[in-house]
Amino acid sequence: MNRYFVFSIFAFFTIFLSCSGSSDPIPPSQATLSLPANNENCSSGTSISSTQSSVEFSWSDVSGVTTYSLNIKNLQTNAEIIRSGITSNSISVDLNKGYAYEWYVTSVSEDYPDDQPISSKWRFYLKNDGEQNSAPFPAELINPKSGEVIELTAGIFEMQWSGTDPDGDDLTYTLYVDKIDGKQTTPEELNNISDTLKQVQLDSNTIYYWRVNSHDSNGNSTYSQIRSFRTE
Repeated sequence: MNRYFVFSIFAFFTIFLSCSGSSDPIPPSQATLSLPANNENCSSGTSISSTQSSVEFSWSDVSGVTTYSLNIKNLQTNAEIIRSGITSNSISVDLNKGYAYEWYVTSVSEDYPDDQPISSKWRFYLKNDGEQNSAPFPAELINPKSGEVIELTAGIFEMQWSGTDPDGDDLTYTLYVDKIDGKQTTPEELNNISDTLKQVQLDSNTIYYWRVNSHDSNGNSTYSQIRSFRTE
């Protein structure tokens, strides 16, 4: 076998391998949520009984993903539903009516098991049969954070939260702050608050519990979760 023939065979396989070689896998991307729409009444649900609807969840189909995981949390009960191993970018889940929910999607890749980006978290309200106006979403407690140790200024701290209503109704708030459980009778000045922040007089070196009750203009109201913090 002459040298020219050997060289030709070597060159052929070099070119063949370089052309047929597969590219390296890419890390998974973050999904973009589509339905149910954020901070609105659910429009993708189909009633299956007097107490439940089948709700369709959908999101963008992103690169680098083997499967998706869907997490749904009931914002009143904190009960969670997790659906993993989803191979498409949509799925229907049966949910109880009359509750607000939060949901997000995790992108999962077999090639990058430790890299699992999470989508934004969206919320929606699933109406009861015949329900004309939905209750507000539970307020999100912003400041102080849960378990935080805060510094007072002249004995005062400015507490902050956010509120949303699925019908777009105007909201007012009742702020509960106490040393027992966040459920004690609140003073008059902490009722009927039209803003989402309030300065409160607090004692130093004390553990407090707090929550917010959101009221819409149709007589509906919803309590937030209770959080605790400590003053220096």
